[in-house]
Amino acid sequence: MVEAVSRAAALVAIVRRGGAMDPQLLVQADLREVDLSGVRLQGMNLKNTRLDGANLEGSSWDECVLDQTGLDAAVLSKAHFSQCQATGVSLRGARLDHIWMQDTTWQDCDFHAADMTRLAALDTVFRACKLQSALIGEAWLSQCTLQDLDLAGTCWNRVLLPDSTLEGCSMADATLVQCAFNRVMAVALDLRGAQAAGLSLYRATLDNACFDGAMLDNAIFDMARLDNATLRDASMLNARFYEASSLAIDFSGSRMCHADLSHFQATNADFSRVNLKGGLLHAAQLPRAVWRDAVLDDVRRDDVTLREAELWQPAV
Repeated sequence: MVEAVSRAAALVAIVRRGGAMDPQLLVQADLREVDLSGVRLQGMNLKNTRLDGANLEGSSWDECVLDQTGLDAAVLSKAHFSQCQATGVSLRGARLDHIWMQDTTWQDCDFHAADMTRLAALDTVFRACKLQSALIGEAWLSQCTLQDLDLAGTCWNRVLLPDSTLEGCSMADATLVQCAFNRVMAVALDLRGAQAAGLSLYRATLDNACFDGAMLDNAIFDMARLDNATLRDASMLNARFYEASSLAIDFSGSRMCHADLSHFQATNADFSRVNLKGGLLHAAQLPRAVWRDAVLDDVRRDDVTLREAELWQPAV
């Protein structure tokens, strides 16, 4: 025991001293609950390194390899990860608030109950990770890839995913508060039963996505592509589909009062049993749409004057 403590203290001293270090120095090292706040790790191999409960606040990790590394309950607040490869890392209960990640891949990592408040990530991959119970709020993930993630029932608050990819992700029954997934590539996204009022999916690619039974009041689908998407029995009061497009979209049974479908282009759309009372269909192109038992009271159709204004071009 004394020898292990002495070795840990010696390694901490070396790391704190900085400068060039043997990349293999920390392989399988036991550094549980040590204080390495503010250290910089460059090109280090941390395979099977134990850092559970360690204080790594403000640390910097560049081009590091984390393989089966233990970081349970570690403090990584304000840490920076750049060009790292992480596989099988355990971060259960870790503090990852205000963290920055860039060009980093997380594969099969466990973020159970991790605090990821104000996470900022660019060009980062989360593949087959356990993120369902992580606390993610006020976060920004740009040009990131979220792949094969089970996020069913998760609760996100003010999470932005601009230009990111969601591949094979389930967010069924999720609660999304003030979130924006603008320009995401999210083919076959599963948002069944989600509570996502005001969700923005501007210019998103949502082919084969499923929103059945979701609460999407005031959601924004402007310029989105929704080929073969299903939004059956969903609530989309005041939702916007301005210049969105689709082949064979299914809205059947949905509540779409006052929804804006201006310039919506959809072939073979199914509006069966939809309540579109007070909706806007200005300049919408809906060939072969099905309107069986739809409620169309007070629907505003093509506005000729507005159409002329939209098509106006200044004289040359």
